Amino acid sequence: MFRMVRNIELNGTVGGRSAADALRRRLPAGWTVEPRTGSDGNDLLTLRSPDGRSAKLTVVSRKRVLPRDIAHLVAQPERSQGRLLKVPFLSPRARDLLARANTSYMDDTGNLRVVVSDPAVFLEGRGADRDPQKQPRPLRSLKGTAAARVVRALCDFLPPYGVRTLAESSSTPLGTISRVVTLLEEEALITRDEKKQITAVEWPALIERWVADYSVTRSNVMRSYLEPRGLGAVVSKIVKLSRYAFTGSLAAQGAVAPARLAMIYVDDAERVARDLQFTPTDAGANVWLLEPFDNVVFERTQSLPFGPEPQTSIVAASPSQVVADLMTSPGRGPQEADALVERMKGTEHAWRRKPRP
Repeated sequence: MFRMVRNIELNGTVGGRSAADALRRRLPAGWTVEPRTGSDGNDLLTLRSPDGRSAKLTVVSRKRVLPRDIAHLVAQPERSQGRLLKVPFLSPRARDLLARANTSYMDDTGNLRVVVSDPAVFLEGRGADRDPQKQPRPLRSLKGTAAARVVRALCDFLPPYGVRTLAESSSTPLGTISRVVTLLEEEALITRDEKKQITAVEWPALIERWVADYSVTRSNVMRSYLEPRGLGAVVSKIVKLSRYAFTGSLAAQGAVAPARLAMIYVDDAERVARDLQFTPTDAGANVWLLEPFDNVVFERTQSLPFGPEPQTSIVAASPSQVVADLMTSPGRGPQEADALVERMKGTEHAWRRKPRP
């Protein structure tokens, strides 16, 4: 099996050349690529190894492919040993979906993945993650409190529902909902039916997309403290507050290993620290007090047991918020997030709820 992985500069290395030329440049000596036009008008490429074995790929050229288009594209009948999608640009989400579908692709910025089983070939190249030709549009990211509220609602509420119900349930203007939903539909993170009702949400992938624009330490105001008597003392003090929400490891309930850091959303970190006698510190902290980016962190919270006593419980943020916070936490946070996501997949009806009408 031949494998090559290259990082391609964003300088048009692939752009403007044919698929055949692009593959010839990456295959080793002795391999050939023979282009021809099939009876259906599509370009065909024959990859031939030095020992004479060959494989045929159908080149499917498109001016634009969005993630939502891929399920339909890969479901089309295949007459050769595989298809090679050739597009000016493919987003990271589109490339991920194509790889999962075992479909080869290339774009003009240098993103490339070609997989052939016989003769065995694996080619991979890295180009741009952002379309260099894309014109600005009103919404290009999930930054900001409004987008975050929509993401949280989409994760927390079980579909089906329309944009008006989503707007009311998330206390978000209808215009913002529409812009965010349009972006997420393009990226195949949600599915809508012919009546524009949201029928499915790929919530694990949606949270991953959100944390491209969200970070627990950058999006919130974080202050670090020390409670020398340990996390048990932290909990006994925090539960006396009128409003708080644990996140991070304590809210994940030992998804990977026992917690060593208490991450807690509060309204006023300095006041809470002063009242509860936490010691400010830059090193060796076991308490993070977080002033939230938005009050949504206090919405759809969960009550979780703490310690050996069954009557002791803590208020924790919604699992979707906890996952996002762990994904952007230092240390083993991302591993804890992965473990929590796997647990959540089997208990969706326990933490996701129907939106209020």
